[in-house]
Order: sequence, then C-alpha cells, then structure tokens
Amino acid sequence: MSAWGPGPFDNDDAADLMMELEDVPSWESVRFVFNEVLANEEYVELAEGERAYAAAALLTVATGKSDISAQDYLMILEAMGAPPTDLPELARAALKRISTGDSEIRELYLDSGSYNAWLGLLRATDEALSAL
Repeated sequence: MSAWGPGPFDNDDAADLMMELEDVPSWESVRFVFNEVLANEEYVELAEGERAYAAAALLTVATGKSDISAQDYLMILEAMGAPPTDLPELARAALKRISTGDSEIRELYLDSGSYNAWLGLLRATDEALSAL
C-alpha cells in the first residue's frame, strides 16, 4: 500500500472510493459500502474497512458535523446532495464492525503502533454521526 495513515482519507482505498464518487456521485454508492461491511459476518478485508471509514467520514463532512479537512471533496458532496437520513445509523454500525469485529484494518492498526490514533479518529467520526 502506498498511502497509509490513521485518518479516514489517508489510504489508497479511500482515494479509490472518492474517485468513484467523483465519477458517479451517489449516496447509494456510500450505502453499498456500508452494507458490504455489514453483510460480511466473518472477516472484513482491508479495502472494505478503509472504504467504510472514509464513507462514514464523508457523511460527517456532508452534514457539517466534522472537523476533518475535506476541501478536495466538496464538489463531490455538492453533486451528491443531501444524504438520506438512515445513513448515519448504517455508518455507525459499519464503524463498530471494523473497530471491534474481526477486520483486517483493525488488525493492521493494532500491529502498526498507531492503533490509538486510528481509533481516536474513528471514534470522533462515530460521535459526529451520533449527533445526526
């Protein structure tokens, strides 16, 4: 992986998601990302976890509940319009799954020494979603 960091947009899979949303700006694509994580009852692969984390953070930016710098994504959000009201609940469930369940992203951060930084940012995203 060439990009790796604890922030929601600090990895290649998040960048790929944002490019996909730039091509086809749709909250349904975001919903698919969350559902993909939630449908997996066994092990969540790294790409799925990173995409869910980025999608959840994007939702907080779209609703004005985030301190995350996302200037590069404002045009995408404008094209997407207002998010559906049920997405925060799905996002929170996906974040819980990747942070407490059997997931590759969690395992890699545990091994990397930056687990606490990642978990702190993920929890801040979850708290922002809980306010929606």
